[in-house]
This record gives sequence, structure tokens and C-alpha cells, in this order.
Amino acid sequence: MALVPCKECGTLNSSEVEICLSCEYPVLGRPKTNWLKGLALLLALLFVIPLALYMIQTVSTQTNEPSSPPAK
Repeated sequence: MALVPCKECGTLNSSEVEICLSCEYPVLGRPKTNWLKGLALLLALLFVIPLALYMIQTVSTQTNEPSSPPAK
């Protein structure tokens, strides 16, 4: 068992581990794909942007409504 430095952070890891214990970068094999992170970002944008636009529209319509005249 030899110690090999991580290609990402430089931490020494055993040559038998699959991922770096410090940064979780794959020491052996190919690196993990980031498609899950991209998918999560896309889903967040698909839900957050319409919700934000709805909230802005709701607030702007509430502030633009004319107030009733004062009662005498």
C-alpha cells in the first residue's frame, strides 16, 4: 500500500481507496460526471424563476390597486 497525492487537493491517500477522503475526488478510475448537479440546477431554475415572477406580479398588483376613498 502506497500513499498517492490527490490530483485535486494534494492530500495523501492510500493507493487502494477509490475517492479522496478529503475532497471526494476519484483517485482511481474516471472522474464522476456532473450531470446530476446540472440536472438539479435546471430543476431549481424551472421552479424558482416562475415562483419569483409570480411573487413579483402579486406584490406589484397589490401595490397598484387604488385605495378606497375615506369614509365620512
